[in-house]
Amino acid sequence: MLTLLLLTDSHARPARNDIVERIRRPSILADLLLQKIFGAGAELGGWETAHSGQVPDEFEPDDYFIKHKGSHVPPVLYNELRKLQRMTSLPFIRQWAWEWKHLCEEFSIGLTLYPNYFDGYDETRGEVMGQYLQRQTEAYRSAHIRTFAHAVVEWGMPFSKAAGYLLDHIPAVGGIFDLDPGAKPDCLFDLPENCLREGSVLGAVLTDWVRAGRSSKMRCVSVKSPFPLDLMKYGEVYVGAYFVTPDFELDEKRGLYEPMDFTLNTDRISVDGIAQNTKIEDMRREGKAGWAAPVCSSLLPLPHGYWNADYFALGLPIVTPYCLPRDAFIQVRGGALELGVEDEHFATTRIWNDAWRPTYPRGGNTRCGAVAELEKEIFETLLNRVPEGLKIAWFIKTRVWKRPSQYGEYAMEERSAVVMDDAI
Repeated sequence: MLTLLLLTDSHARPARNDIVERIRRPSILADLLLQKIFGAGAELGGWETAHSGQVPDEFEPDDYFIKHKGSHVPPVLYNELRKLQRMTSLPFIRQWAWEWKHLCEEFSIGLTLYPNYFDGYDETRGEVMGQYLQRQTEAYRSAHIRTFAHAVVEWGMPFSKAAGYLLDHIPAVGGIFDLDPGAKPDCLFDLPENCLREGSVLGAVLTDWVRAGRSSKMRCVSVKSPFPLDLMKYGEVYVGAYFVTPDFELDEKRGLYEPMDFTLNTDRISVDGIAQNTKIEDMRREGKAGWAAPVCSSLLPLPHGYWNADYFALGLPIVTPYCLPRDAFIQVRGGALELGVEDEHFATTRIWNDAWRPTYPRGGNTRCGAVAELEKEIFETLLNRVPEGLKIAWFIKTRVWKRPSQYGEYAMEERSAVVMDDAI
């Protein structure tokens, strides 16, 4: 509830007193969100006793807890506790298990297993997974939050430090939550279908796609899309624009990718108004010969909100600041993410779903897509804003998951190619 109020315009929010009187389970995270919504001094308190006390020396974590600690909730929760435990020699992980045990007993929370009935047993045997929130998800998260209440009260951890670790529990952040899945972008043309045609040559497919988009007012510089469901159940295609040195050769083992751009938004819990500061020197990657740097990076705000995890797992492309004529801010308007200054906009990032389903193969993503487009006039002057001598190249990669029989395991097949823009 508090997260939804955080995302609501201030004039539409209820008064603070009307909110806090409905908070039945105080926590550090609740106080943090109240501070973000109403300002310093708005916290409720009462979380100091919201834990189960010191974990007994003889306590051993339940086998179920150990087995499922990375499936009902993101593995990062366990990994961060493990780091804290190594640094402090305090039993953070055992305390988490202790809190979880008490919650399961108090609320009679069953030990649910993976819901095979949603996917089909043959799919799960083939290591196809699904994104499902079960009641155990709430138990693991609540126990994790209670562990930090104990750490602050009993172990002396600063409130601000504990609150920072709990930001991973925020389901949505401003701006990103306002991204609306739309229709499949026109700039995709028939790229996914052409990649799957028998005997297709990726370099030729890529060349045709680049030519088709040259007359567009907005140039597509990054696109990630699932294949049509009737052609390929599990698979995707990615195309991105890169700066490369004249001697660049693709390293087949590493390929090219858009590095994560970790953007802190802890002050406002929103990406609106954030200005990037990524430098091309930080984005360059070595090839078999020469080096390359992407036109787009993959935005990952911290925190990012787990309700939008599909898109961040896919990679949310955003044009890098060294490609723009001047400093720009992130603005989410009309369901799309824009880079611009006031009413002047340079680039746009949009998302869409294509016959979306919660299942995906190991190493893959759900059936969602993302595209970043750049104003044509800016695209045509890109080389004026990067080190002299670089060229523009286009990289394409397809990934397809197939299996030999209905009940076998899926195996991933990957293809890639690079085409120089001045050769098209």
